[in-house]
Amino acid sequence: MEFDFATPVERRHPEQGTWPSQKWHRYDASVLPLWVADMDFRSPPAVIEALRARVDHGVYGYGMVPDSLRRTLCEWSASEYGWEIEPTWQLWLPGVVPALHLASLALTEPGDGVLTITPIYPPFLKVAERTGRLPQRAAMVPPQASGEQWRLDIEALEAAITPRTRLLLWCHPHNPTGRVWRHEELAALAELVERHDLLLVSDELHCDLLLDEGVTHRPLAAAFPELAARTITLWAPPRPSIWPD
Repeated sequence: MEFDFATPVERRHPEQGTWPSQKWHRYDASVLPLWVADMDFRSPPAVIEALRARVDHGVYGYGMVPDSLRRTLCEWSASEYGWEIEPTWQLWLPGVVPALHLASLALTEPGDGVLTITPIYPPFLKVAERTGRLPQRAAMVPPQASGEQWRLDIEALEAAITPRTRLLLWCHPHNPTGRVWRHEELAALAELVERHDLLLVSDELHCDLLLDEGVTHRPLAAAFPELAARTITLWAPPRPSIWPD
């Protein structure tokens, strides 16, 4: 499918009225808004046409996830990652942020520790407090020189774990640093999760946005089958496909 990446789309129009762009209206025109994962390309024509057809139906009652969509996700997982999943494993939700909160409520008890690394996508940091859990954090190691990357500090992560820790919220690839985790980093993480009997939520929304040559993504639950039974994997189309959130 050919796509137009050259024509700019103006999103500062005041006539957008009650639904202005967060990205382009939060700060004044002198600010280049690189603070949010919000593309300025139009959605693909096929997506627009499908949405238009649904809107034209005119009735917006409670819907169901069609079996064909569940099968499509299974086929995509197998073709892209070699990971065979089942339709019955899938739970379709409005977005990653509700999923994080629901996972905390479903998998932990009030007062349990919910751990994440920092920096991180900001909504991660609100999950524990909003669900009545104990916020726990471990800092990554920032780059010390030009050309270096942020690094996972597995010792800091280990030190942050207490007997109350029950759930680890993970981001793979990492948002906001852009890190594509190395296999040895993920192996150390998997060992730690197993040893401390933690549950894991792996946000993998950016899994198809791999810009470096030769870099591939492997879902955490597929790369380490021993983690599969204790892992919730979050996927969504908006980031790589310019779908509406």
